[in-house]
This record gives sequence, structure tokens and C-alpha cells, in this order.
Amino acid sequence: MIVKSPLSSKKVKHNKRSLKKTTTKKRSTGAKFSFKKNITDGYAPKYGKRIDETPKKTKLPVITPWKVILASFLIGVCGILYISHVFSMQQALREVQQLELEYNRAKRLHDEKRLTYDRMIGPKEIYQKARENGFINAGPADQILIIDD
Repeated sequence: MIVKSPLSSKKVKHNKRSLKKTTTKKRSTGAKFSFKKNITDGYAPKYGKRIDETPKKTKLPVITPWKVILASFLIGVCGILYISHVFSMQQALREVQQLELEYNRAKRLHDEKRLTYDRMIGPKEIYQKARENGFINAGPADQILIIDD
């Protein structure tokens, strides 16, 4: 008689959970252990249980002299770079403001010359010069011209 296991007949996956391995360790007599608290809404007696009463020490990060020297050097380098950047930006701002003043001065001169030129060639001066030279005003420009043969 042949007996097949249910894993091979039903194609069931193997159990991948590992079972806790029990190992026997020798406990030192001076060690303090704590056990998990039972959920008893606070009515269980507190005697007869081991409680870990060792205060937990908070560890400060280890600060060594070379770390302090390295940090101060990096902060100094960053400070020097920042200050040089600020001075270069101030110099660039001064140059931009100087160029802006020159541009405004040139624009003001151009506008004055343009106004003078527009007044010189404007309609009023043209009509005055035309009358002085003997021309007659033709009136509106929508007149129909009739050519005689």
C-alpha cells in the first residue's frame, strides 16, 4: 500500500514560517529580567514577577575633537563663500544701477531731440512755411479732381 502526503497530492505550498528554536542558555545570577505583563486590567498582583529596574541610559552622540575641528572648518569655508557671494552681488548691483542711470540719461536726451524734431516737421510749421512760400491750402483731402481735356 502506497501512502501519499497531502502536500504532493493537493499541491499545497510549504509552510515558510519558522518555528522558534528553543535553546537552553545559562542565566547569570546577577542579571535582571523582565517578563511581559499580563493583560489583567491592573488587578493582578505585582509580587512574584521579575521587573527590569535598571534605568535606561540615554547615549549622547560621541563628539571627538577631530569632528569639532572638521565642523568648524566646514562652517568657516561656507561663511567665507557666503560673504564673497554677498560682495560680488553688491558689486553687480552697483554696475546695474550705473547702467540704468546711463540708460535713463540717454533716453531723456533722445526724447528731447525727438520732441524738437517732431515740432520742426509738425503740421503747424509745415503749413506756416507753405503759406510763406505762396502755397494755398487745398482744404480736405477728399476732394474729387476733374481733369479737363
